[in-house]
Amino acid sequence: MTRKIVLFSLLLAALPARAEEDECPPVKPAVLRGPVVRAALGSAIWVGEVGDASRPGFGITIGAGYEFTSWLALEFSWSSGTHDADQPAPPAPGSFSTQAIHGGLRLGVPVDSFDIFLRGGAGWMWSRPNILVRIEKFDGQVRTAWMGGAGFTWHTPRRHVWVGLEGSVLGALDFPGMMIMAGAVIGVTL
Repeated sequence: MTRKIVLFSLLLAALPARAEEDECPPVKPAVLRGPVVRAALGSAIWVGEVGDASRPGFGITIGAGYEFTSWLALEFSWSSGTHDADQPAPPAPGSFSTQAIHGGLRLGVPVDSFDIFLRGGAGWMWSRPNILVRIEKFDGQVRTAWMGGAGFTWHTPRRHVWVGLEGSVLGALDFPGMMIMAGAVIGVTL
């Protein structure tokens, strides 16, 4: 009998004290945050004196940034718009382009897989060639600029890719107009 008790005790000691529980895999966040790149493509229109002498055109923005949290990001962007002149001759009909480089902040509100945002920033802007000769301050000079915008993005099931719509207003100090850009955006969180 003593042997049976010793053998039974050894068998009990060899068994694990409790069954091992399966480890749960870590939960991945639904929306990734971190370094981002984006490109927006759409239309651009001038308002003010430049708008009176030009036609609606084409606009593109390429940007990069870093999302610190779901509501705060630091961004840098380059925007370009191309427009045809709409002024009496002379001069001959032609087109001009506007370039802008900005750095700024984006403030967002996450709603499920969507982000609704406002952005603003400062930088430099110039329009060349100096084709709008009847507008005194349209002179091709680089000016201190500002930018503001709003929009939304949808974070697709492909966790690194997002798409959306955005609009921006670009202007410069002592410049005779503001450029409004609106378009579709695609971005990647790296």
